Amino acid sequence: MYANRVVNLTGRFAASVLRHAVAGFLGVVILYLSMLATSAPMSAENRQVIDRAIAVLERKGFGHEGFLLRYYATFRSRDNWLNTHLVPNENAYASTNFPFGIVTIYNDFYNKAVDDTERAAVLLHEVQHMKGASEVEAYKYVWQNRHQLGWTLLSHGGTESYVSIEIQTREYAPELFTCESKPFRDCTE
Repeated sequence: MYANRVVNLTGRFAASVLRHAVAGFLGVVILYLSMLATSAPMSAENRQVIDRAIAVLERKGFGHEGFLLRYYATFRSRDNWLNTHLVPNENAYASTNFPFGIVTIYNDFYNKAVDDTERAAVLLHEVQHMKGASEVEAYKYVWQNRHQLGWTLLSHGGTESYVSIEIQTREYAPELFTCESKPFRDCTE
């Protein structure tokens, strides 16, 4: 009799766990679909610009990041309800909803970034968020890998994007700018 009671309790517990897991999964799917439904898709023209920036990443050795952006990211041209109501728009170029891989691209991505290399730097930052990185980790990763990308002080140092991203990187990762013997105290130079 005791064994039957244990089996019944175990079965009910397993059924309860399964119901909760299914409800949780459906909740996540509904959240994802609502985020897609309340944002706007990319135009074909803008998608071509994004694809060129992804191609730069792939050519420069960021194949994994390029793969994630091509096959996992969902690019949108307008914020979804979550970004609009809960998240302040601090980044003028793009934002990413983790863990969904929804990447919203703003007008500055097309208008302020001067070329596909700068746009690739923005996407390199956003793909870090797709992988779960914090803002600090994303800024550090891009800054530490900008030479590999071909986005350097020499090639882009005078552009509005480079200057603003350098300022933001100095705020988020000041430890990268403590080398007295390097130009502008930038330890990555």
